[in-house]
Amino acid sequence: MNINSFSKPYAGSPVKSLPPGANPETYGIESMTALLKRAAYFPIFSVHDPGRPNMPLPSPNKPGALIGVDVNEELHRFDVRAELAPSIGCPPISKRVGEPVANVSIRWLVIPDDFVAAPDRIPPPTELDPTRSQRFAMLNGHMTFKDEKQSGFRAFGTGRTFPALVEGRPQLRIGAVINVLEGFGAFRALPGTVVVNGYIQPPYGLDLNFVIRFADPDSKLLAGSRITPIQPIADPDPETAFLVLLGEPDPTRPTTLNQAPNGTVLGSNVFERLRLVRLNFDVGTRRGPRSRVSEGALVGTLSGTLSFNPMDPRAVSPIQTTNGVFTFYDRNGCAFGVLRANIVEGRAFPTPLGGRPVWRFGGVGPFLGGTGPFQDAVGMISLNAAVSVFPRTLSNLYVLRVSDPDGRFRASFARAWS
Repeated sequence: MNINSFSKPYAGSPVKSLPPGANPETYGIESMTALLKRAAYFPIFSVHDPGRPNMPLPSPNKPGALIGVDVNEELHRFDVRAELAPSIGCPPISKRVGEPVANVSIRWLVIPDDFVAAPDRIPPPTELDPTRSQRFAMLNGHMTFKDEKQSGFRAFGTGRTFPALVEGRPQLRIGAVINVLEGFGAFRALPGTVVVNGYIQPPYGLDLNFVIRFADPDSKLLAGSRITPIQPIADPDPETAFLVLLGEPDPTRPTTLNQAPNGTVLGSNVFERLRLVRLNFDVGTRRGPRSRVSEGALVGTLSGTLSFNPMDPRAVSPIQTTNGVFTFYDRNGCAFGVLRANIVEGRAFPTPLGGRPVWRFGGVGPFLGGTGPFQDAVGMISLNAAVSVFPRTLSNLYVLRVSDPDGRFRASFARAWS
């Protein structure tokens, strides 16, 4: 979400270091925008590893119930394509799951709604109830890539379950925000955020999409040569469609600030333009994991109300959005679909970058309705973002994961974009 409206720095902001008379809201905006966009992305799809099965954690208090899962998954390259006016015979939205590139282990535990989660805090046993939304923690997270350096990281995160019905069948969707605590190999000393968008089938089944975003100011992870072609496998989730979008400030619609009567920043009314983007990476070279980002056409807009206080002194603070509206345009510039969705589970991590205040945002939320291809659609959005208050700019990545068993969603975009 865009926070281009905040007028005061948080404690410790280096505004005093600006040249005399410089406007902190605009000074250095071009260089900061480029710096925020200098990020490395690793889109991944989780596939069951028969050699290391997931282990259900039974409840000590209720026979037959689960309190969590010890997750051991094999992670595969994941390529999502979306094009406005694609080549003849090519669908405008498609995806491929590729070769294994990493492994992950996590202790996934359901937690009480009022539990304050932390990397070193074990929650009380809490039974999973697939019929209602519940919070969870992801403890002891370790991800290791299959490169020579065994690059990886340890991490901690929290999230929420979202029960849904897909063609009358129950499905337990999950979304999570994960903070990289320590990186290894190629990821050493790089701030990173992971968002999870998927669903689970207790006690063993997981269908998860991970998007890892590292701030990469020195372009250490940038691919300087051609990315190795993906080696596709059979799609483990053929009934699901994905759409990946990059949000940027909308110069035609100013953001307005929301403040309490005492001047406390409550958030802002935000506006963004949405651009198609393709994320690609490989791990097979001697440099280790390499990332490439290819931006495409503008295809939509986003408006909403952000709740976030940049003056919050905590190392991790909450974010949420309301009134979120994604509007999509066809190849002739006419609106053909609207999605309503909000970030209901979100986190902000202050991360100094380029000598200025920057936040990493992560968040997830379910679809709330829409028109056109989003009418009666079931799905989740995830947000993996970097925002600057001084100067006011951003680079926000959105992943839309849509249940599409009959192909209706993909067919709607084919008619609008082809």
